[in-house]
Amino acid sequence: MTVLKKQQATEKIIIQITDTHLMDQASSTFVKMNPEQSFHAVIEDILKNYQDIDAIIHTGDLAQVAKPETYARYQKYMQSLNIPFYQIPGNHDNAVYFPFLTPEPMPGVLSFGNWRVILLNSAVPGKVDGWIQPEQLQHLRELLDETKQNDVIVACHHHPLDMQSHWIDQHKLKNSDELKNVLVEYSQIRAVICGHVHQDSLNIWNQIQFLSTPSTSVQFKPKSYDFALDSVAPGYRCLLLKDNSTFETQVHRLSHFKQHINQDISGY
Repeated sequence: MTVLKKQQATEKIIIQITDTHLMDQASSTFVKMNPEQSFHAVIEDILKNYQDIDAIIHTGDLAQVAKPETYARYQKYMQSLNIPFYQIPGNHDNAVYFPFLTPEPMPGVLSFGNWRVILLNSAVPGKVDGWIQPEQLQHLRELLDETKQNDVIVACHHHPLDMQSHWIDQHKLKNSDELKNVLVEYSQIRAVICGHVHQDSLNIWNQIQFLSTPSTSVQFKPKSYDFALDSVAPGYRCLLLKDNSTFETQVHRLSHFKQHINQDISGY
């Protein structure tokens, strides 16, 4: 297993987690899986492999049951790690109870040396698919004008590029063309990271890496026409941000993690 390591003190390690789908009770399950248990197992694996983490970024769907107690339990657990952590909402989250600053209309901006991570909100209340509001896209353009000397990663919940899975591509970022029309004007963007699709993928467009990351809970089977769960283990992504405007990335999955998911459901 490849574990990324800083070669220079100024390099940064960012961990992306996504789609925890936590229940209102820690002992509750869905699709015969306990998302609290798998989430904690992922965090334990992160701490075992990476001791010098600069931040953990959660790219949405913190909750499956979006209640105040769900978010409070997540927040208390993350605070106990003593690692800076940030999150954006997903389509399963509830903006009324989401206890964190929501990056809309002004995107969030995280600074890591010369790197900037721009957080976008693609969640639409009552919708599974995503949309970035025009005002937020205008603010994104202004931020990119201000960060031309930086290296930039953009984060959102919904996937802007097709995954070649008919069912999940119906629920992608619906105005991805408008987002790409902004991104194409700027050469400092190194990557776009997202969640939502519960799988690892890499697509390259305009020399930008578009990366999706495994869920900490159940996984979706890649390139499936209809909804289908995969039997692979939960995981996370590490990004090593370098001083020379490049980055390395590695996806890790849990080993020896037993799960007995319900493969017969048609969605959730």
